[in-house]
Amino acid sequence: MIYVTGDTHGGSDVRKLLNPKNTSMLKKGDTLIICGDFGFVWNYKKEDRKEAQWLDWFNDRPYTTVFADGNHECFPRLNAYPEEERFGGRVNVIRPNLYHLKRGEIYTIEGNTIFALGGARSHDRGPHIDHNTGIIGKYWWEEELPSQAEYDHATENLKKADNQVDYIITHCLPSTLQDIVTEGKFPFDPLTEYLEALRMKVKYKHWYTGHYHIDRDLSDNISVVFAKIIELGKPVRSSVSVPGSPVYKKQDKVTFMLDGNACHGTIRNVYPWGTLRDHTTPYYDIVLDEPETGKTVQIKEGDIVSLSEPAEIREDK
Repeated sequence: MIYVTGDTHGGSDVRKLLNPKNTSMLKKGDTLIICGDFGFVWNYKKEDRKEAQWLDWFNDRPYTTVFADGNHECFPRLNAYPEEERFGGRVNVIRPNLYHLKRGEIYTIEGNTIFALGGARSHDRGPHIDHNTGIIGKYWWEEELPSQAEYDHATENLKKADNQVDYIITHCLPSTLQDIVTEGKFPFDPLTEYLEALRMKVKYKHWYTGHYHIDRDLSDNISVVFAKIIELGKPVRSSVSVPGSPVYKKQDKVTFMLDGNACHGTIRNVYPWGTLRDHTTPYYDIVLDEPETGKTVQIKEGDIVSLSEPAEIREDK
């Protein structure tokens, strides 16, 4: 089986992989894909003891870990690891059981074709926000965005595949979707614009991205992942509930179970960490569709059956 999750940030967000409840389904022979900001290759000088311990930890997992790069990576070191062909594409071998997915490659894992294009523009550091002294070459690298050669390589590989793959793995979203998720706070850049064009011409079953620190389906086949670990091909809403990481948001129209009956309504309030009685799952106040009552009910995430129409996509129409 193949699973997908979001940023690990060199340890600060690796706790999802340390909780047996989240990882019990990961078995020997499985593959876990991290959608960028792996962050465990970070020390600009060399691999230090703490970093080595974590990389060895990943190597010792029964499953194989592969990751696209994000924007918070030490790119000179990351790209200096030995390169070889694996899964039908080029990878950097970080450990025998841990691989960096190179930009623009198309891999075949368990019969699934997977296009990877890492990178993203940093919005918390770098020269574009006047961070220069002590940052460049230590905590920020210009390679965070793909080079023209990498864009060309991606385009050529997709052309060879007739612009059709099973899955797309990136770290950031196409421009229009990023604009919706960030409410216009992140400006467009060459990578988001490239992905925007790619979204229009490439056929795929599902697209997964990290970067935005949320778990949310933007459509039936585009998902942002962070705290959840999701089976490849499945939407975020199909995964186990994680406190603090609600799948749904205000104004989403949903179908849910109430007293054994399927009901429809619109989310009014979100309680990411649950209620006073139950801290194990997010809860939602949902206004029933029945106009004559306007009744509001409180529903736990596991009782929501499906997303009728995401608020994000409605706003984009």
